[in-house]
Amino acid sequence: MSDANLAAIRELLSQCSPEEQKILFDELRQRHLIHEFERVIDAPAEMILEAVHRAPELTRRMLRGVIADAAFRTFVVPAMAPLGWRDVTPEGNFAYDYLMEDAQGRISVQVKLQRSERGAPVVRGGARFGFEGDVYMTETQKTRTGNDGQGKTRPYRYGEFDVLAVSMQPSTRKWNRYLYTLGRWLLPGKSENEMATLQPVSKEPSGFWTDDFVTAAAWFRADDGGKRMSLVGRPKKPE
Repeated sequence: MSDANLAAIRELLSQCSPEEQKILFDELRQRHLIHEFERVIDAPAEMILEAVHRAPELTRRMLRGVIADAAFRTFVVPAMAPLGWRDVTPEGNFAYDYLMEDAQGRISVQVKLQRSERGAPVVRGGARFGFEGDVYMTETQKTRTGNDGQGKTRPYRYGEFDVLAVSMQPSTRKWNRYLYTLGRWLLPGKSENEMATLQPVSKEPSGFWTDDFVTAAAWFRADDGGKRMSLVGRPKKPE
């Protein structure tokens, strides 16, 4: 179809009433899928969205976590390509969501969503975690619980991923905003080598958090002398 014909159609559409446009849209929807997932689940996108809209809060929260993961692939991965990074994530289930690679090697990334309650981001006093002012929170645990013979497997263990990427959508309202820290810097949990479920996220880039993936990668590859966040007082300094 020529550009002239497309322009004529657009002009005709602009003259249609909202009701007439809706009729045309419904006719086109019968011929075109919005996404391949409609075919997979055998339901139209409108029905899928309605199901999500009516779902309980827990289901919606889980879905938002899935979107945060997908947004990393949509926004971060392509932005890193010109800087020499590529996504080499293998098929299968791992403790990380992405495996990013550049000329210096590979870095595993776990993506989580900033914690929110009743539609608002959770805010806590930062002094307890050694941060000035208030902090946001994120929940770092696996979706399903289990047991590997040494205890529950739902909490992450140090070494299972290199970088934690936290989607800041609840506070920024934008899915392309992330803050990054290192897995080895996160607060410890109750058991040996276990990460705490709840982790503080500074509101702005700090000594422990950055909004730049390349900076987080450089942190991971540097010798930090055992640096780690601490639950009481100032963040632990390298000895």
